[in-house]
Amino acid sequence: MRTRLVAGAALVVLLGGFAAIVFSGRPSDDASRETVPVTTTASANAPTPTPPKPKRVRIPVKGIGAYDPDGDRAENDSAATLSTDGVFSTAWKSERYRRSFTKTGVGLVLDAGQPVEATRVVVSTETPGYMADVRVGSSPTGPFVSISNEQSMRARTTFVLKPRSGRYVLLWITSMPEEGAAAVNEITVSAAG
Repeated sequence: MRTRLVAGAALVVLLGGFAAIVFSGRPSDDASRETVPVTTTASANAPTPTPPKPKRVRIPVKGIGAYDPDGDRAENDSAATLSTDGVFSTAWKSERYRRSFTKTGVGLVLDAGQPVEATRVVVSTETPGYMADVRVGSSPTGPFVSISNEQSMRARTTFVLKPRSGRYVLLWITSMPEEGAAAVNEITVSAAG
């Protein structure tokens, strides 16, 4: 009987040891709760990503002549190609006006080869100070519709255009610089890509 008692006591101790191992490996109530990930928001000092600049597609144009509806219908037409030859040192120039400029305007006509909807025209000139706007039409002899605001020309001037399709682009000059003749050294036309 004594052996049974010792065996029983040993069994109780053994079961108690197992229980202690099992319960000690079990997580407490605090540890058993799910861990919630902490998210952080961008700080007020973090830079905001800059949106990409809109792509522009250059529209090939060729200077083909002048537009002079109030005069003799010519304005150094043969030099018109110099405005689109890619060389700044060459230029199309209007005729020289020694006295006041009394015409409604004179212009340089560019041919895109097909109808286009340009969004921007950039003009480089060696004679800043004249006033001009950009127009479009379906014929090199007009009529033309204004698609930009009139601007005083600087050495490099950008015109942002209103949407309007046309094959021919006209730089319409409404006043002359001090020199008496307006020059267009380079003119480029582009559209949104």
